[in-house]
Amino acid sequence: MVLHAQQPTTAPKPFAQVTSVAVEPSAIHKRQSPNTATVIAQILLRGKAPSNPHAVVEVGTSSSDPPNNELRYHDPIRNVALKKGVTVVKFKAESTARTFAGRLKVSVTLGGASKGIRVKNSEPKDYIAEATVLEP
Repeated sequence: MVLHAQQPTTAPKPFAQVTSVAVEPSAIHKRQSPNTATVIAQILLRGKAPSNPHAVVEVGTSSSDPPNNELRYHDPIRNVALKKGVTVVKFKAESTARTFAGRLKVSVTLGGASKGIRVKNSEPKDYIAEATVLEP
């Protein structure tokens, strides 16, 4: 009888990735209520991560129509503790004096992950959400 040595199984390298972004409500007003929205991002952590995993999560406006439209994001760059599976991160967005009627693409990106965790690129549909600003 011949015994075959089993090949060691290697766990997939740990990675973090933005898998979903939503803006609720998706339409806000420039001045009247509601003039704030919540940006909700889901961050996926897969693989055998080191203890106390974290990553830097950043929210911002990637583009707008018409150009130069702005929303203010509260605490837009954060060092977030990640848990295995999905971590939800929420940001508050609000209109400012430089906000006007139009559409904005809101994006959430990852960086600065714990040593040993790879940041995996996301599809645009996963890390970008659209917000609409209405007059007044």
